[in-house]
Amino acid sequence: MALGDEKRLERRGRLLAAARDLLARVGYDNVTMTALAEASGVTRPTLYNTFGSKDELLYEAVLEAYEDLLDAAGPSAGMRGLDRVLAILTATAETIASNPDYARTLLESFRSRAGARPLGKAIRSGGLRALAEALEEMRDDGEIEAWVDVGALGRRIAALQRGTNAEWLAGGIAHWELTDVTVFSACLMLAGTASPATAERCRGIARERQQRLSPGPLETAEASLQGP
Repeated sequence: MALGDEKRLERRGRLLAAARDLLARVGYDNVTMTALAEASGVTRPTLYNTFGSKDELLYEAVLEAYEDLLDAAGPSAGMRGLDRVLAILTATAETIASNPDYARTLLESFRSRAGARPLGKAIRSGGLRALAEALEEMRDDGEIEAWVDVGALGRRIAALQRGTNAEWLAGGIAHWELTDVTVFSACLMLAGTASPATAERCRGIARERQQRLSPGPLETAEASLQGP
């Protein structure tokens, strides 16, 4: 790689990291190109020339971090099938729990800010695609019963995850319990569709998570599976 290209990549990485940090500290609405320029040590024209707009910059900053998260829970990290499903859900929940201010401003922006909606859609699509790939691996390895539509199953797991995140956002689940609730709920769903050996493994994981949960989040997770 040429030195000039390396410097441009380094600067781009610094700009995206500064954008994520500022987003966590002040919220989507309060991020400005002026503040981003000051935080990253470049001029406003440089930001506009590189990314075009605030929405485009935040889109790239957040999506890059999410794609890195999915990669770390994928085949390159030795994850496959059920392990990969659980790794995706765990990594997402732990990211929220470790930086709740950042996650909160993103989730709220996806619902209320027109400029942030394409980012929310891209994140949902990326997560669903990764889940679908992992479930297809489960099917190929005989971990899921033959009658199961893995596409439909992936959409239901993703919807369950979004519902759990929404309950966290509303204060119904503490951020330190979010991972356990997410994994517990997904394993309950998977236990009903998996092959006998994998179903028993899912039940074992669910029992373990259940022991770590207080009654409030546990009842919330069960209710989300049962519906109205």
